[in-house]
Amino acid sequence: MKKDLLSITELAKLRRTTSETLRHYDRINLLKPYYIDPETGYRYYSIRQYEKLGTILELRQLGMSLPEIQNYFADRNLKKSINILTDFQKKVEKQLKELEMNNEILKRKLEFLDGVTKLPESNTIIPIYFPERYMITFGEKAGGPREHAYAYTRLEQHLNEVAPILASDRIGVYADESILEKSTKPIKAIPMIFIEKKDFESEYMRTIPAGYYLCMYYNNGRLEMYHESFEILKDYMKEHDYEICGPIFQIYKIDVTITNNYLETVLEIQVPVKKSTNKRSLRYQMLN
Repeated sequence: MKKDLLSITELAKLRRTTSETLRHYDRINLLKPYYIDPETGYRYYSIRQYEKLGTILELRQLGMSLPEIQNYFADRNLKKSINILTDFQKKVEKQLKELEMNNEILKRKLEFLDGVTKLPESNTIIPIYFPERYMITFGEKAGGPREHAYAYTRLEQHLNEVAPILASDRIGVYADESILEKSTKPIKAIPMIFIEKKDFESEYMRTIPAGYYLCMYYNNGRLEMYHESFEILKDYMKEHDYEICGPIFQIYKIDVTITNNYLETVLEIQVPVKKSTNKRSLRYQMLN
């Protein structure tokens, strides 16, 4: 009998697979040996099983899971095979669309990261006009990393997006001008996440009016914390006769989603300004 059969090694070699793969198919009852030698325990396969194995391997190449392939062979007929292949093609098409979407998202994130590697030198002040922007926020002040983590976790639950935070500059806080004052303690500020409006509906969405901002990047900082580079910003405002005219934003440009090295973190501060009409210091209320 053995001379008309293929050993497990011969079949594996013919089908360019492995003996262990065939043993696994045996264990899960997908492809049982035609004959097992009772004395040696060696497995032998018929040439007809060579054809079934070929079908199994081709279905695997298409991406079918082993349970799906087991179902494909159970009580098989033409109609069932057509239905299974049709359903699987729809599944592949859906996965392809998801992969295309993820590819576009990754491209945008890599473009962002390419941009942040080319930021102006730290402590360089750049006047920028921002059009109307949007954010989600609970409007509640936080105070330190623990409260931040809780707030951002809750806020992210309102984002129906793929990987919205990874490699982005959407996370930040807004505060009054006390953030610019020297202090070793966290300044109470309000966590927020920038969003593109796109018909975003949420009671937590807020509009940030268009306006001019003095923007500056700095390293080794933390949200809600004073940074020594703020003195450069304050001197610039004084020299150019600017006054603060709204909430100040602190935003992560490079954060823990990209690096574990604290020295590589980069923050941006955005201070809304207008030309001074008087010399007295003003306090501004937070966004409602």
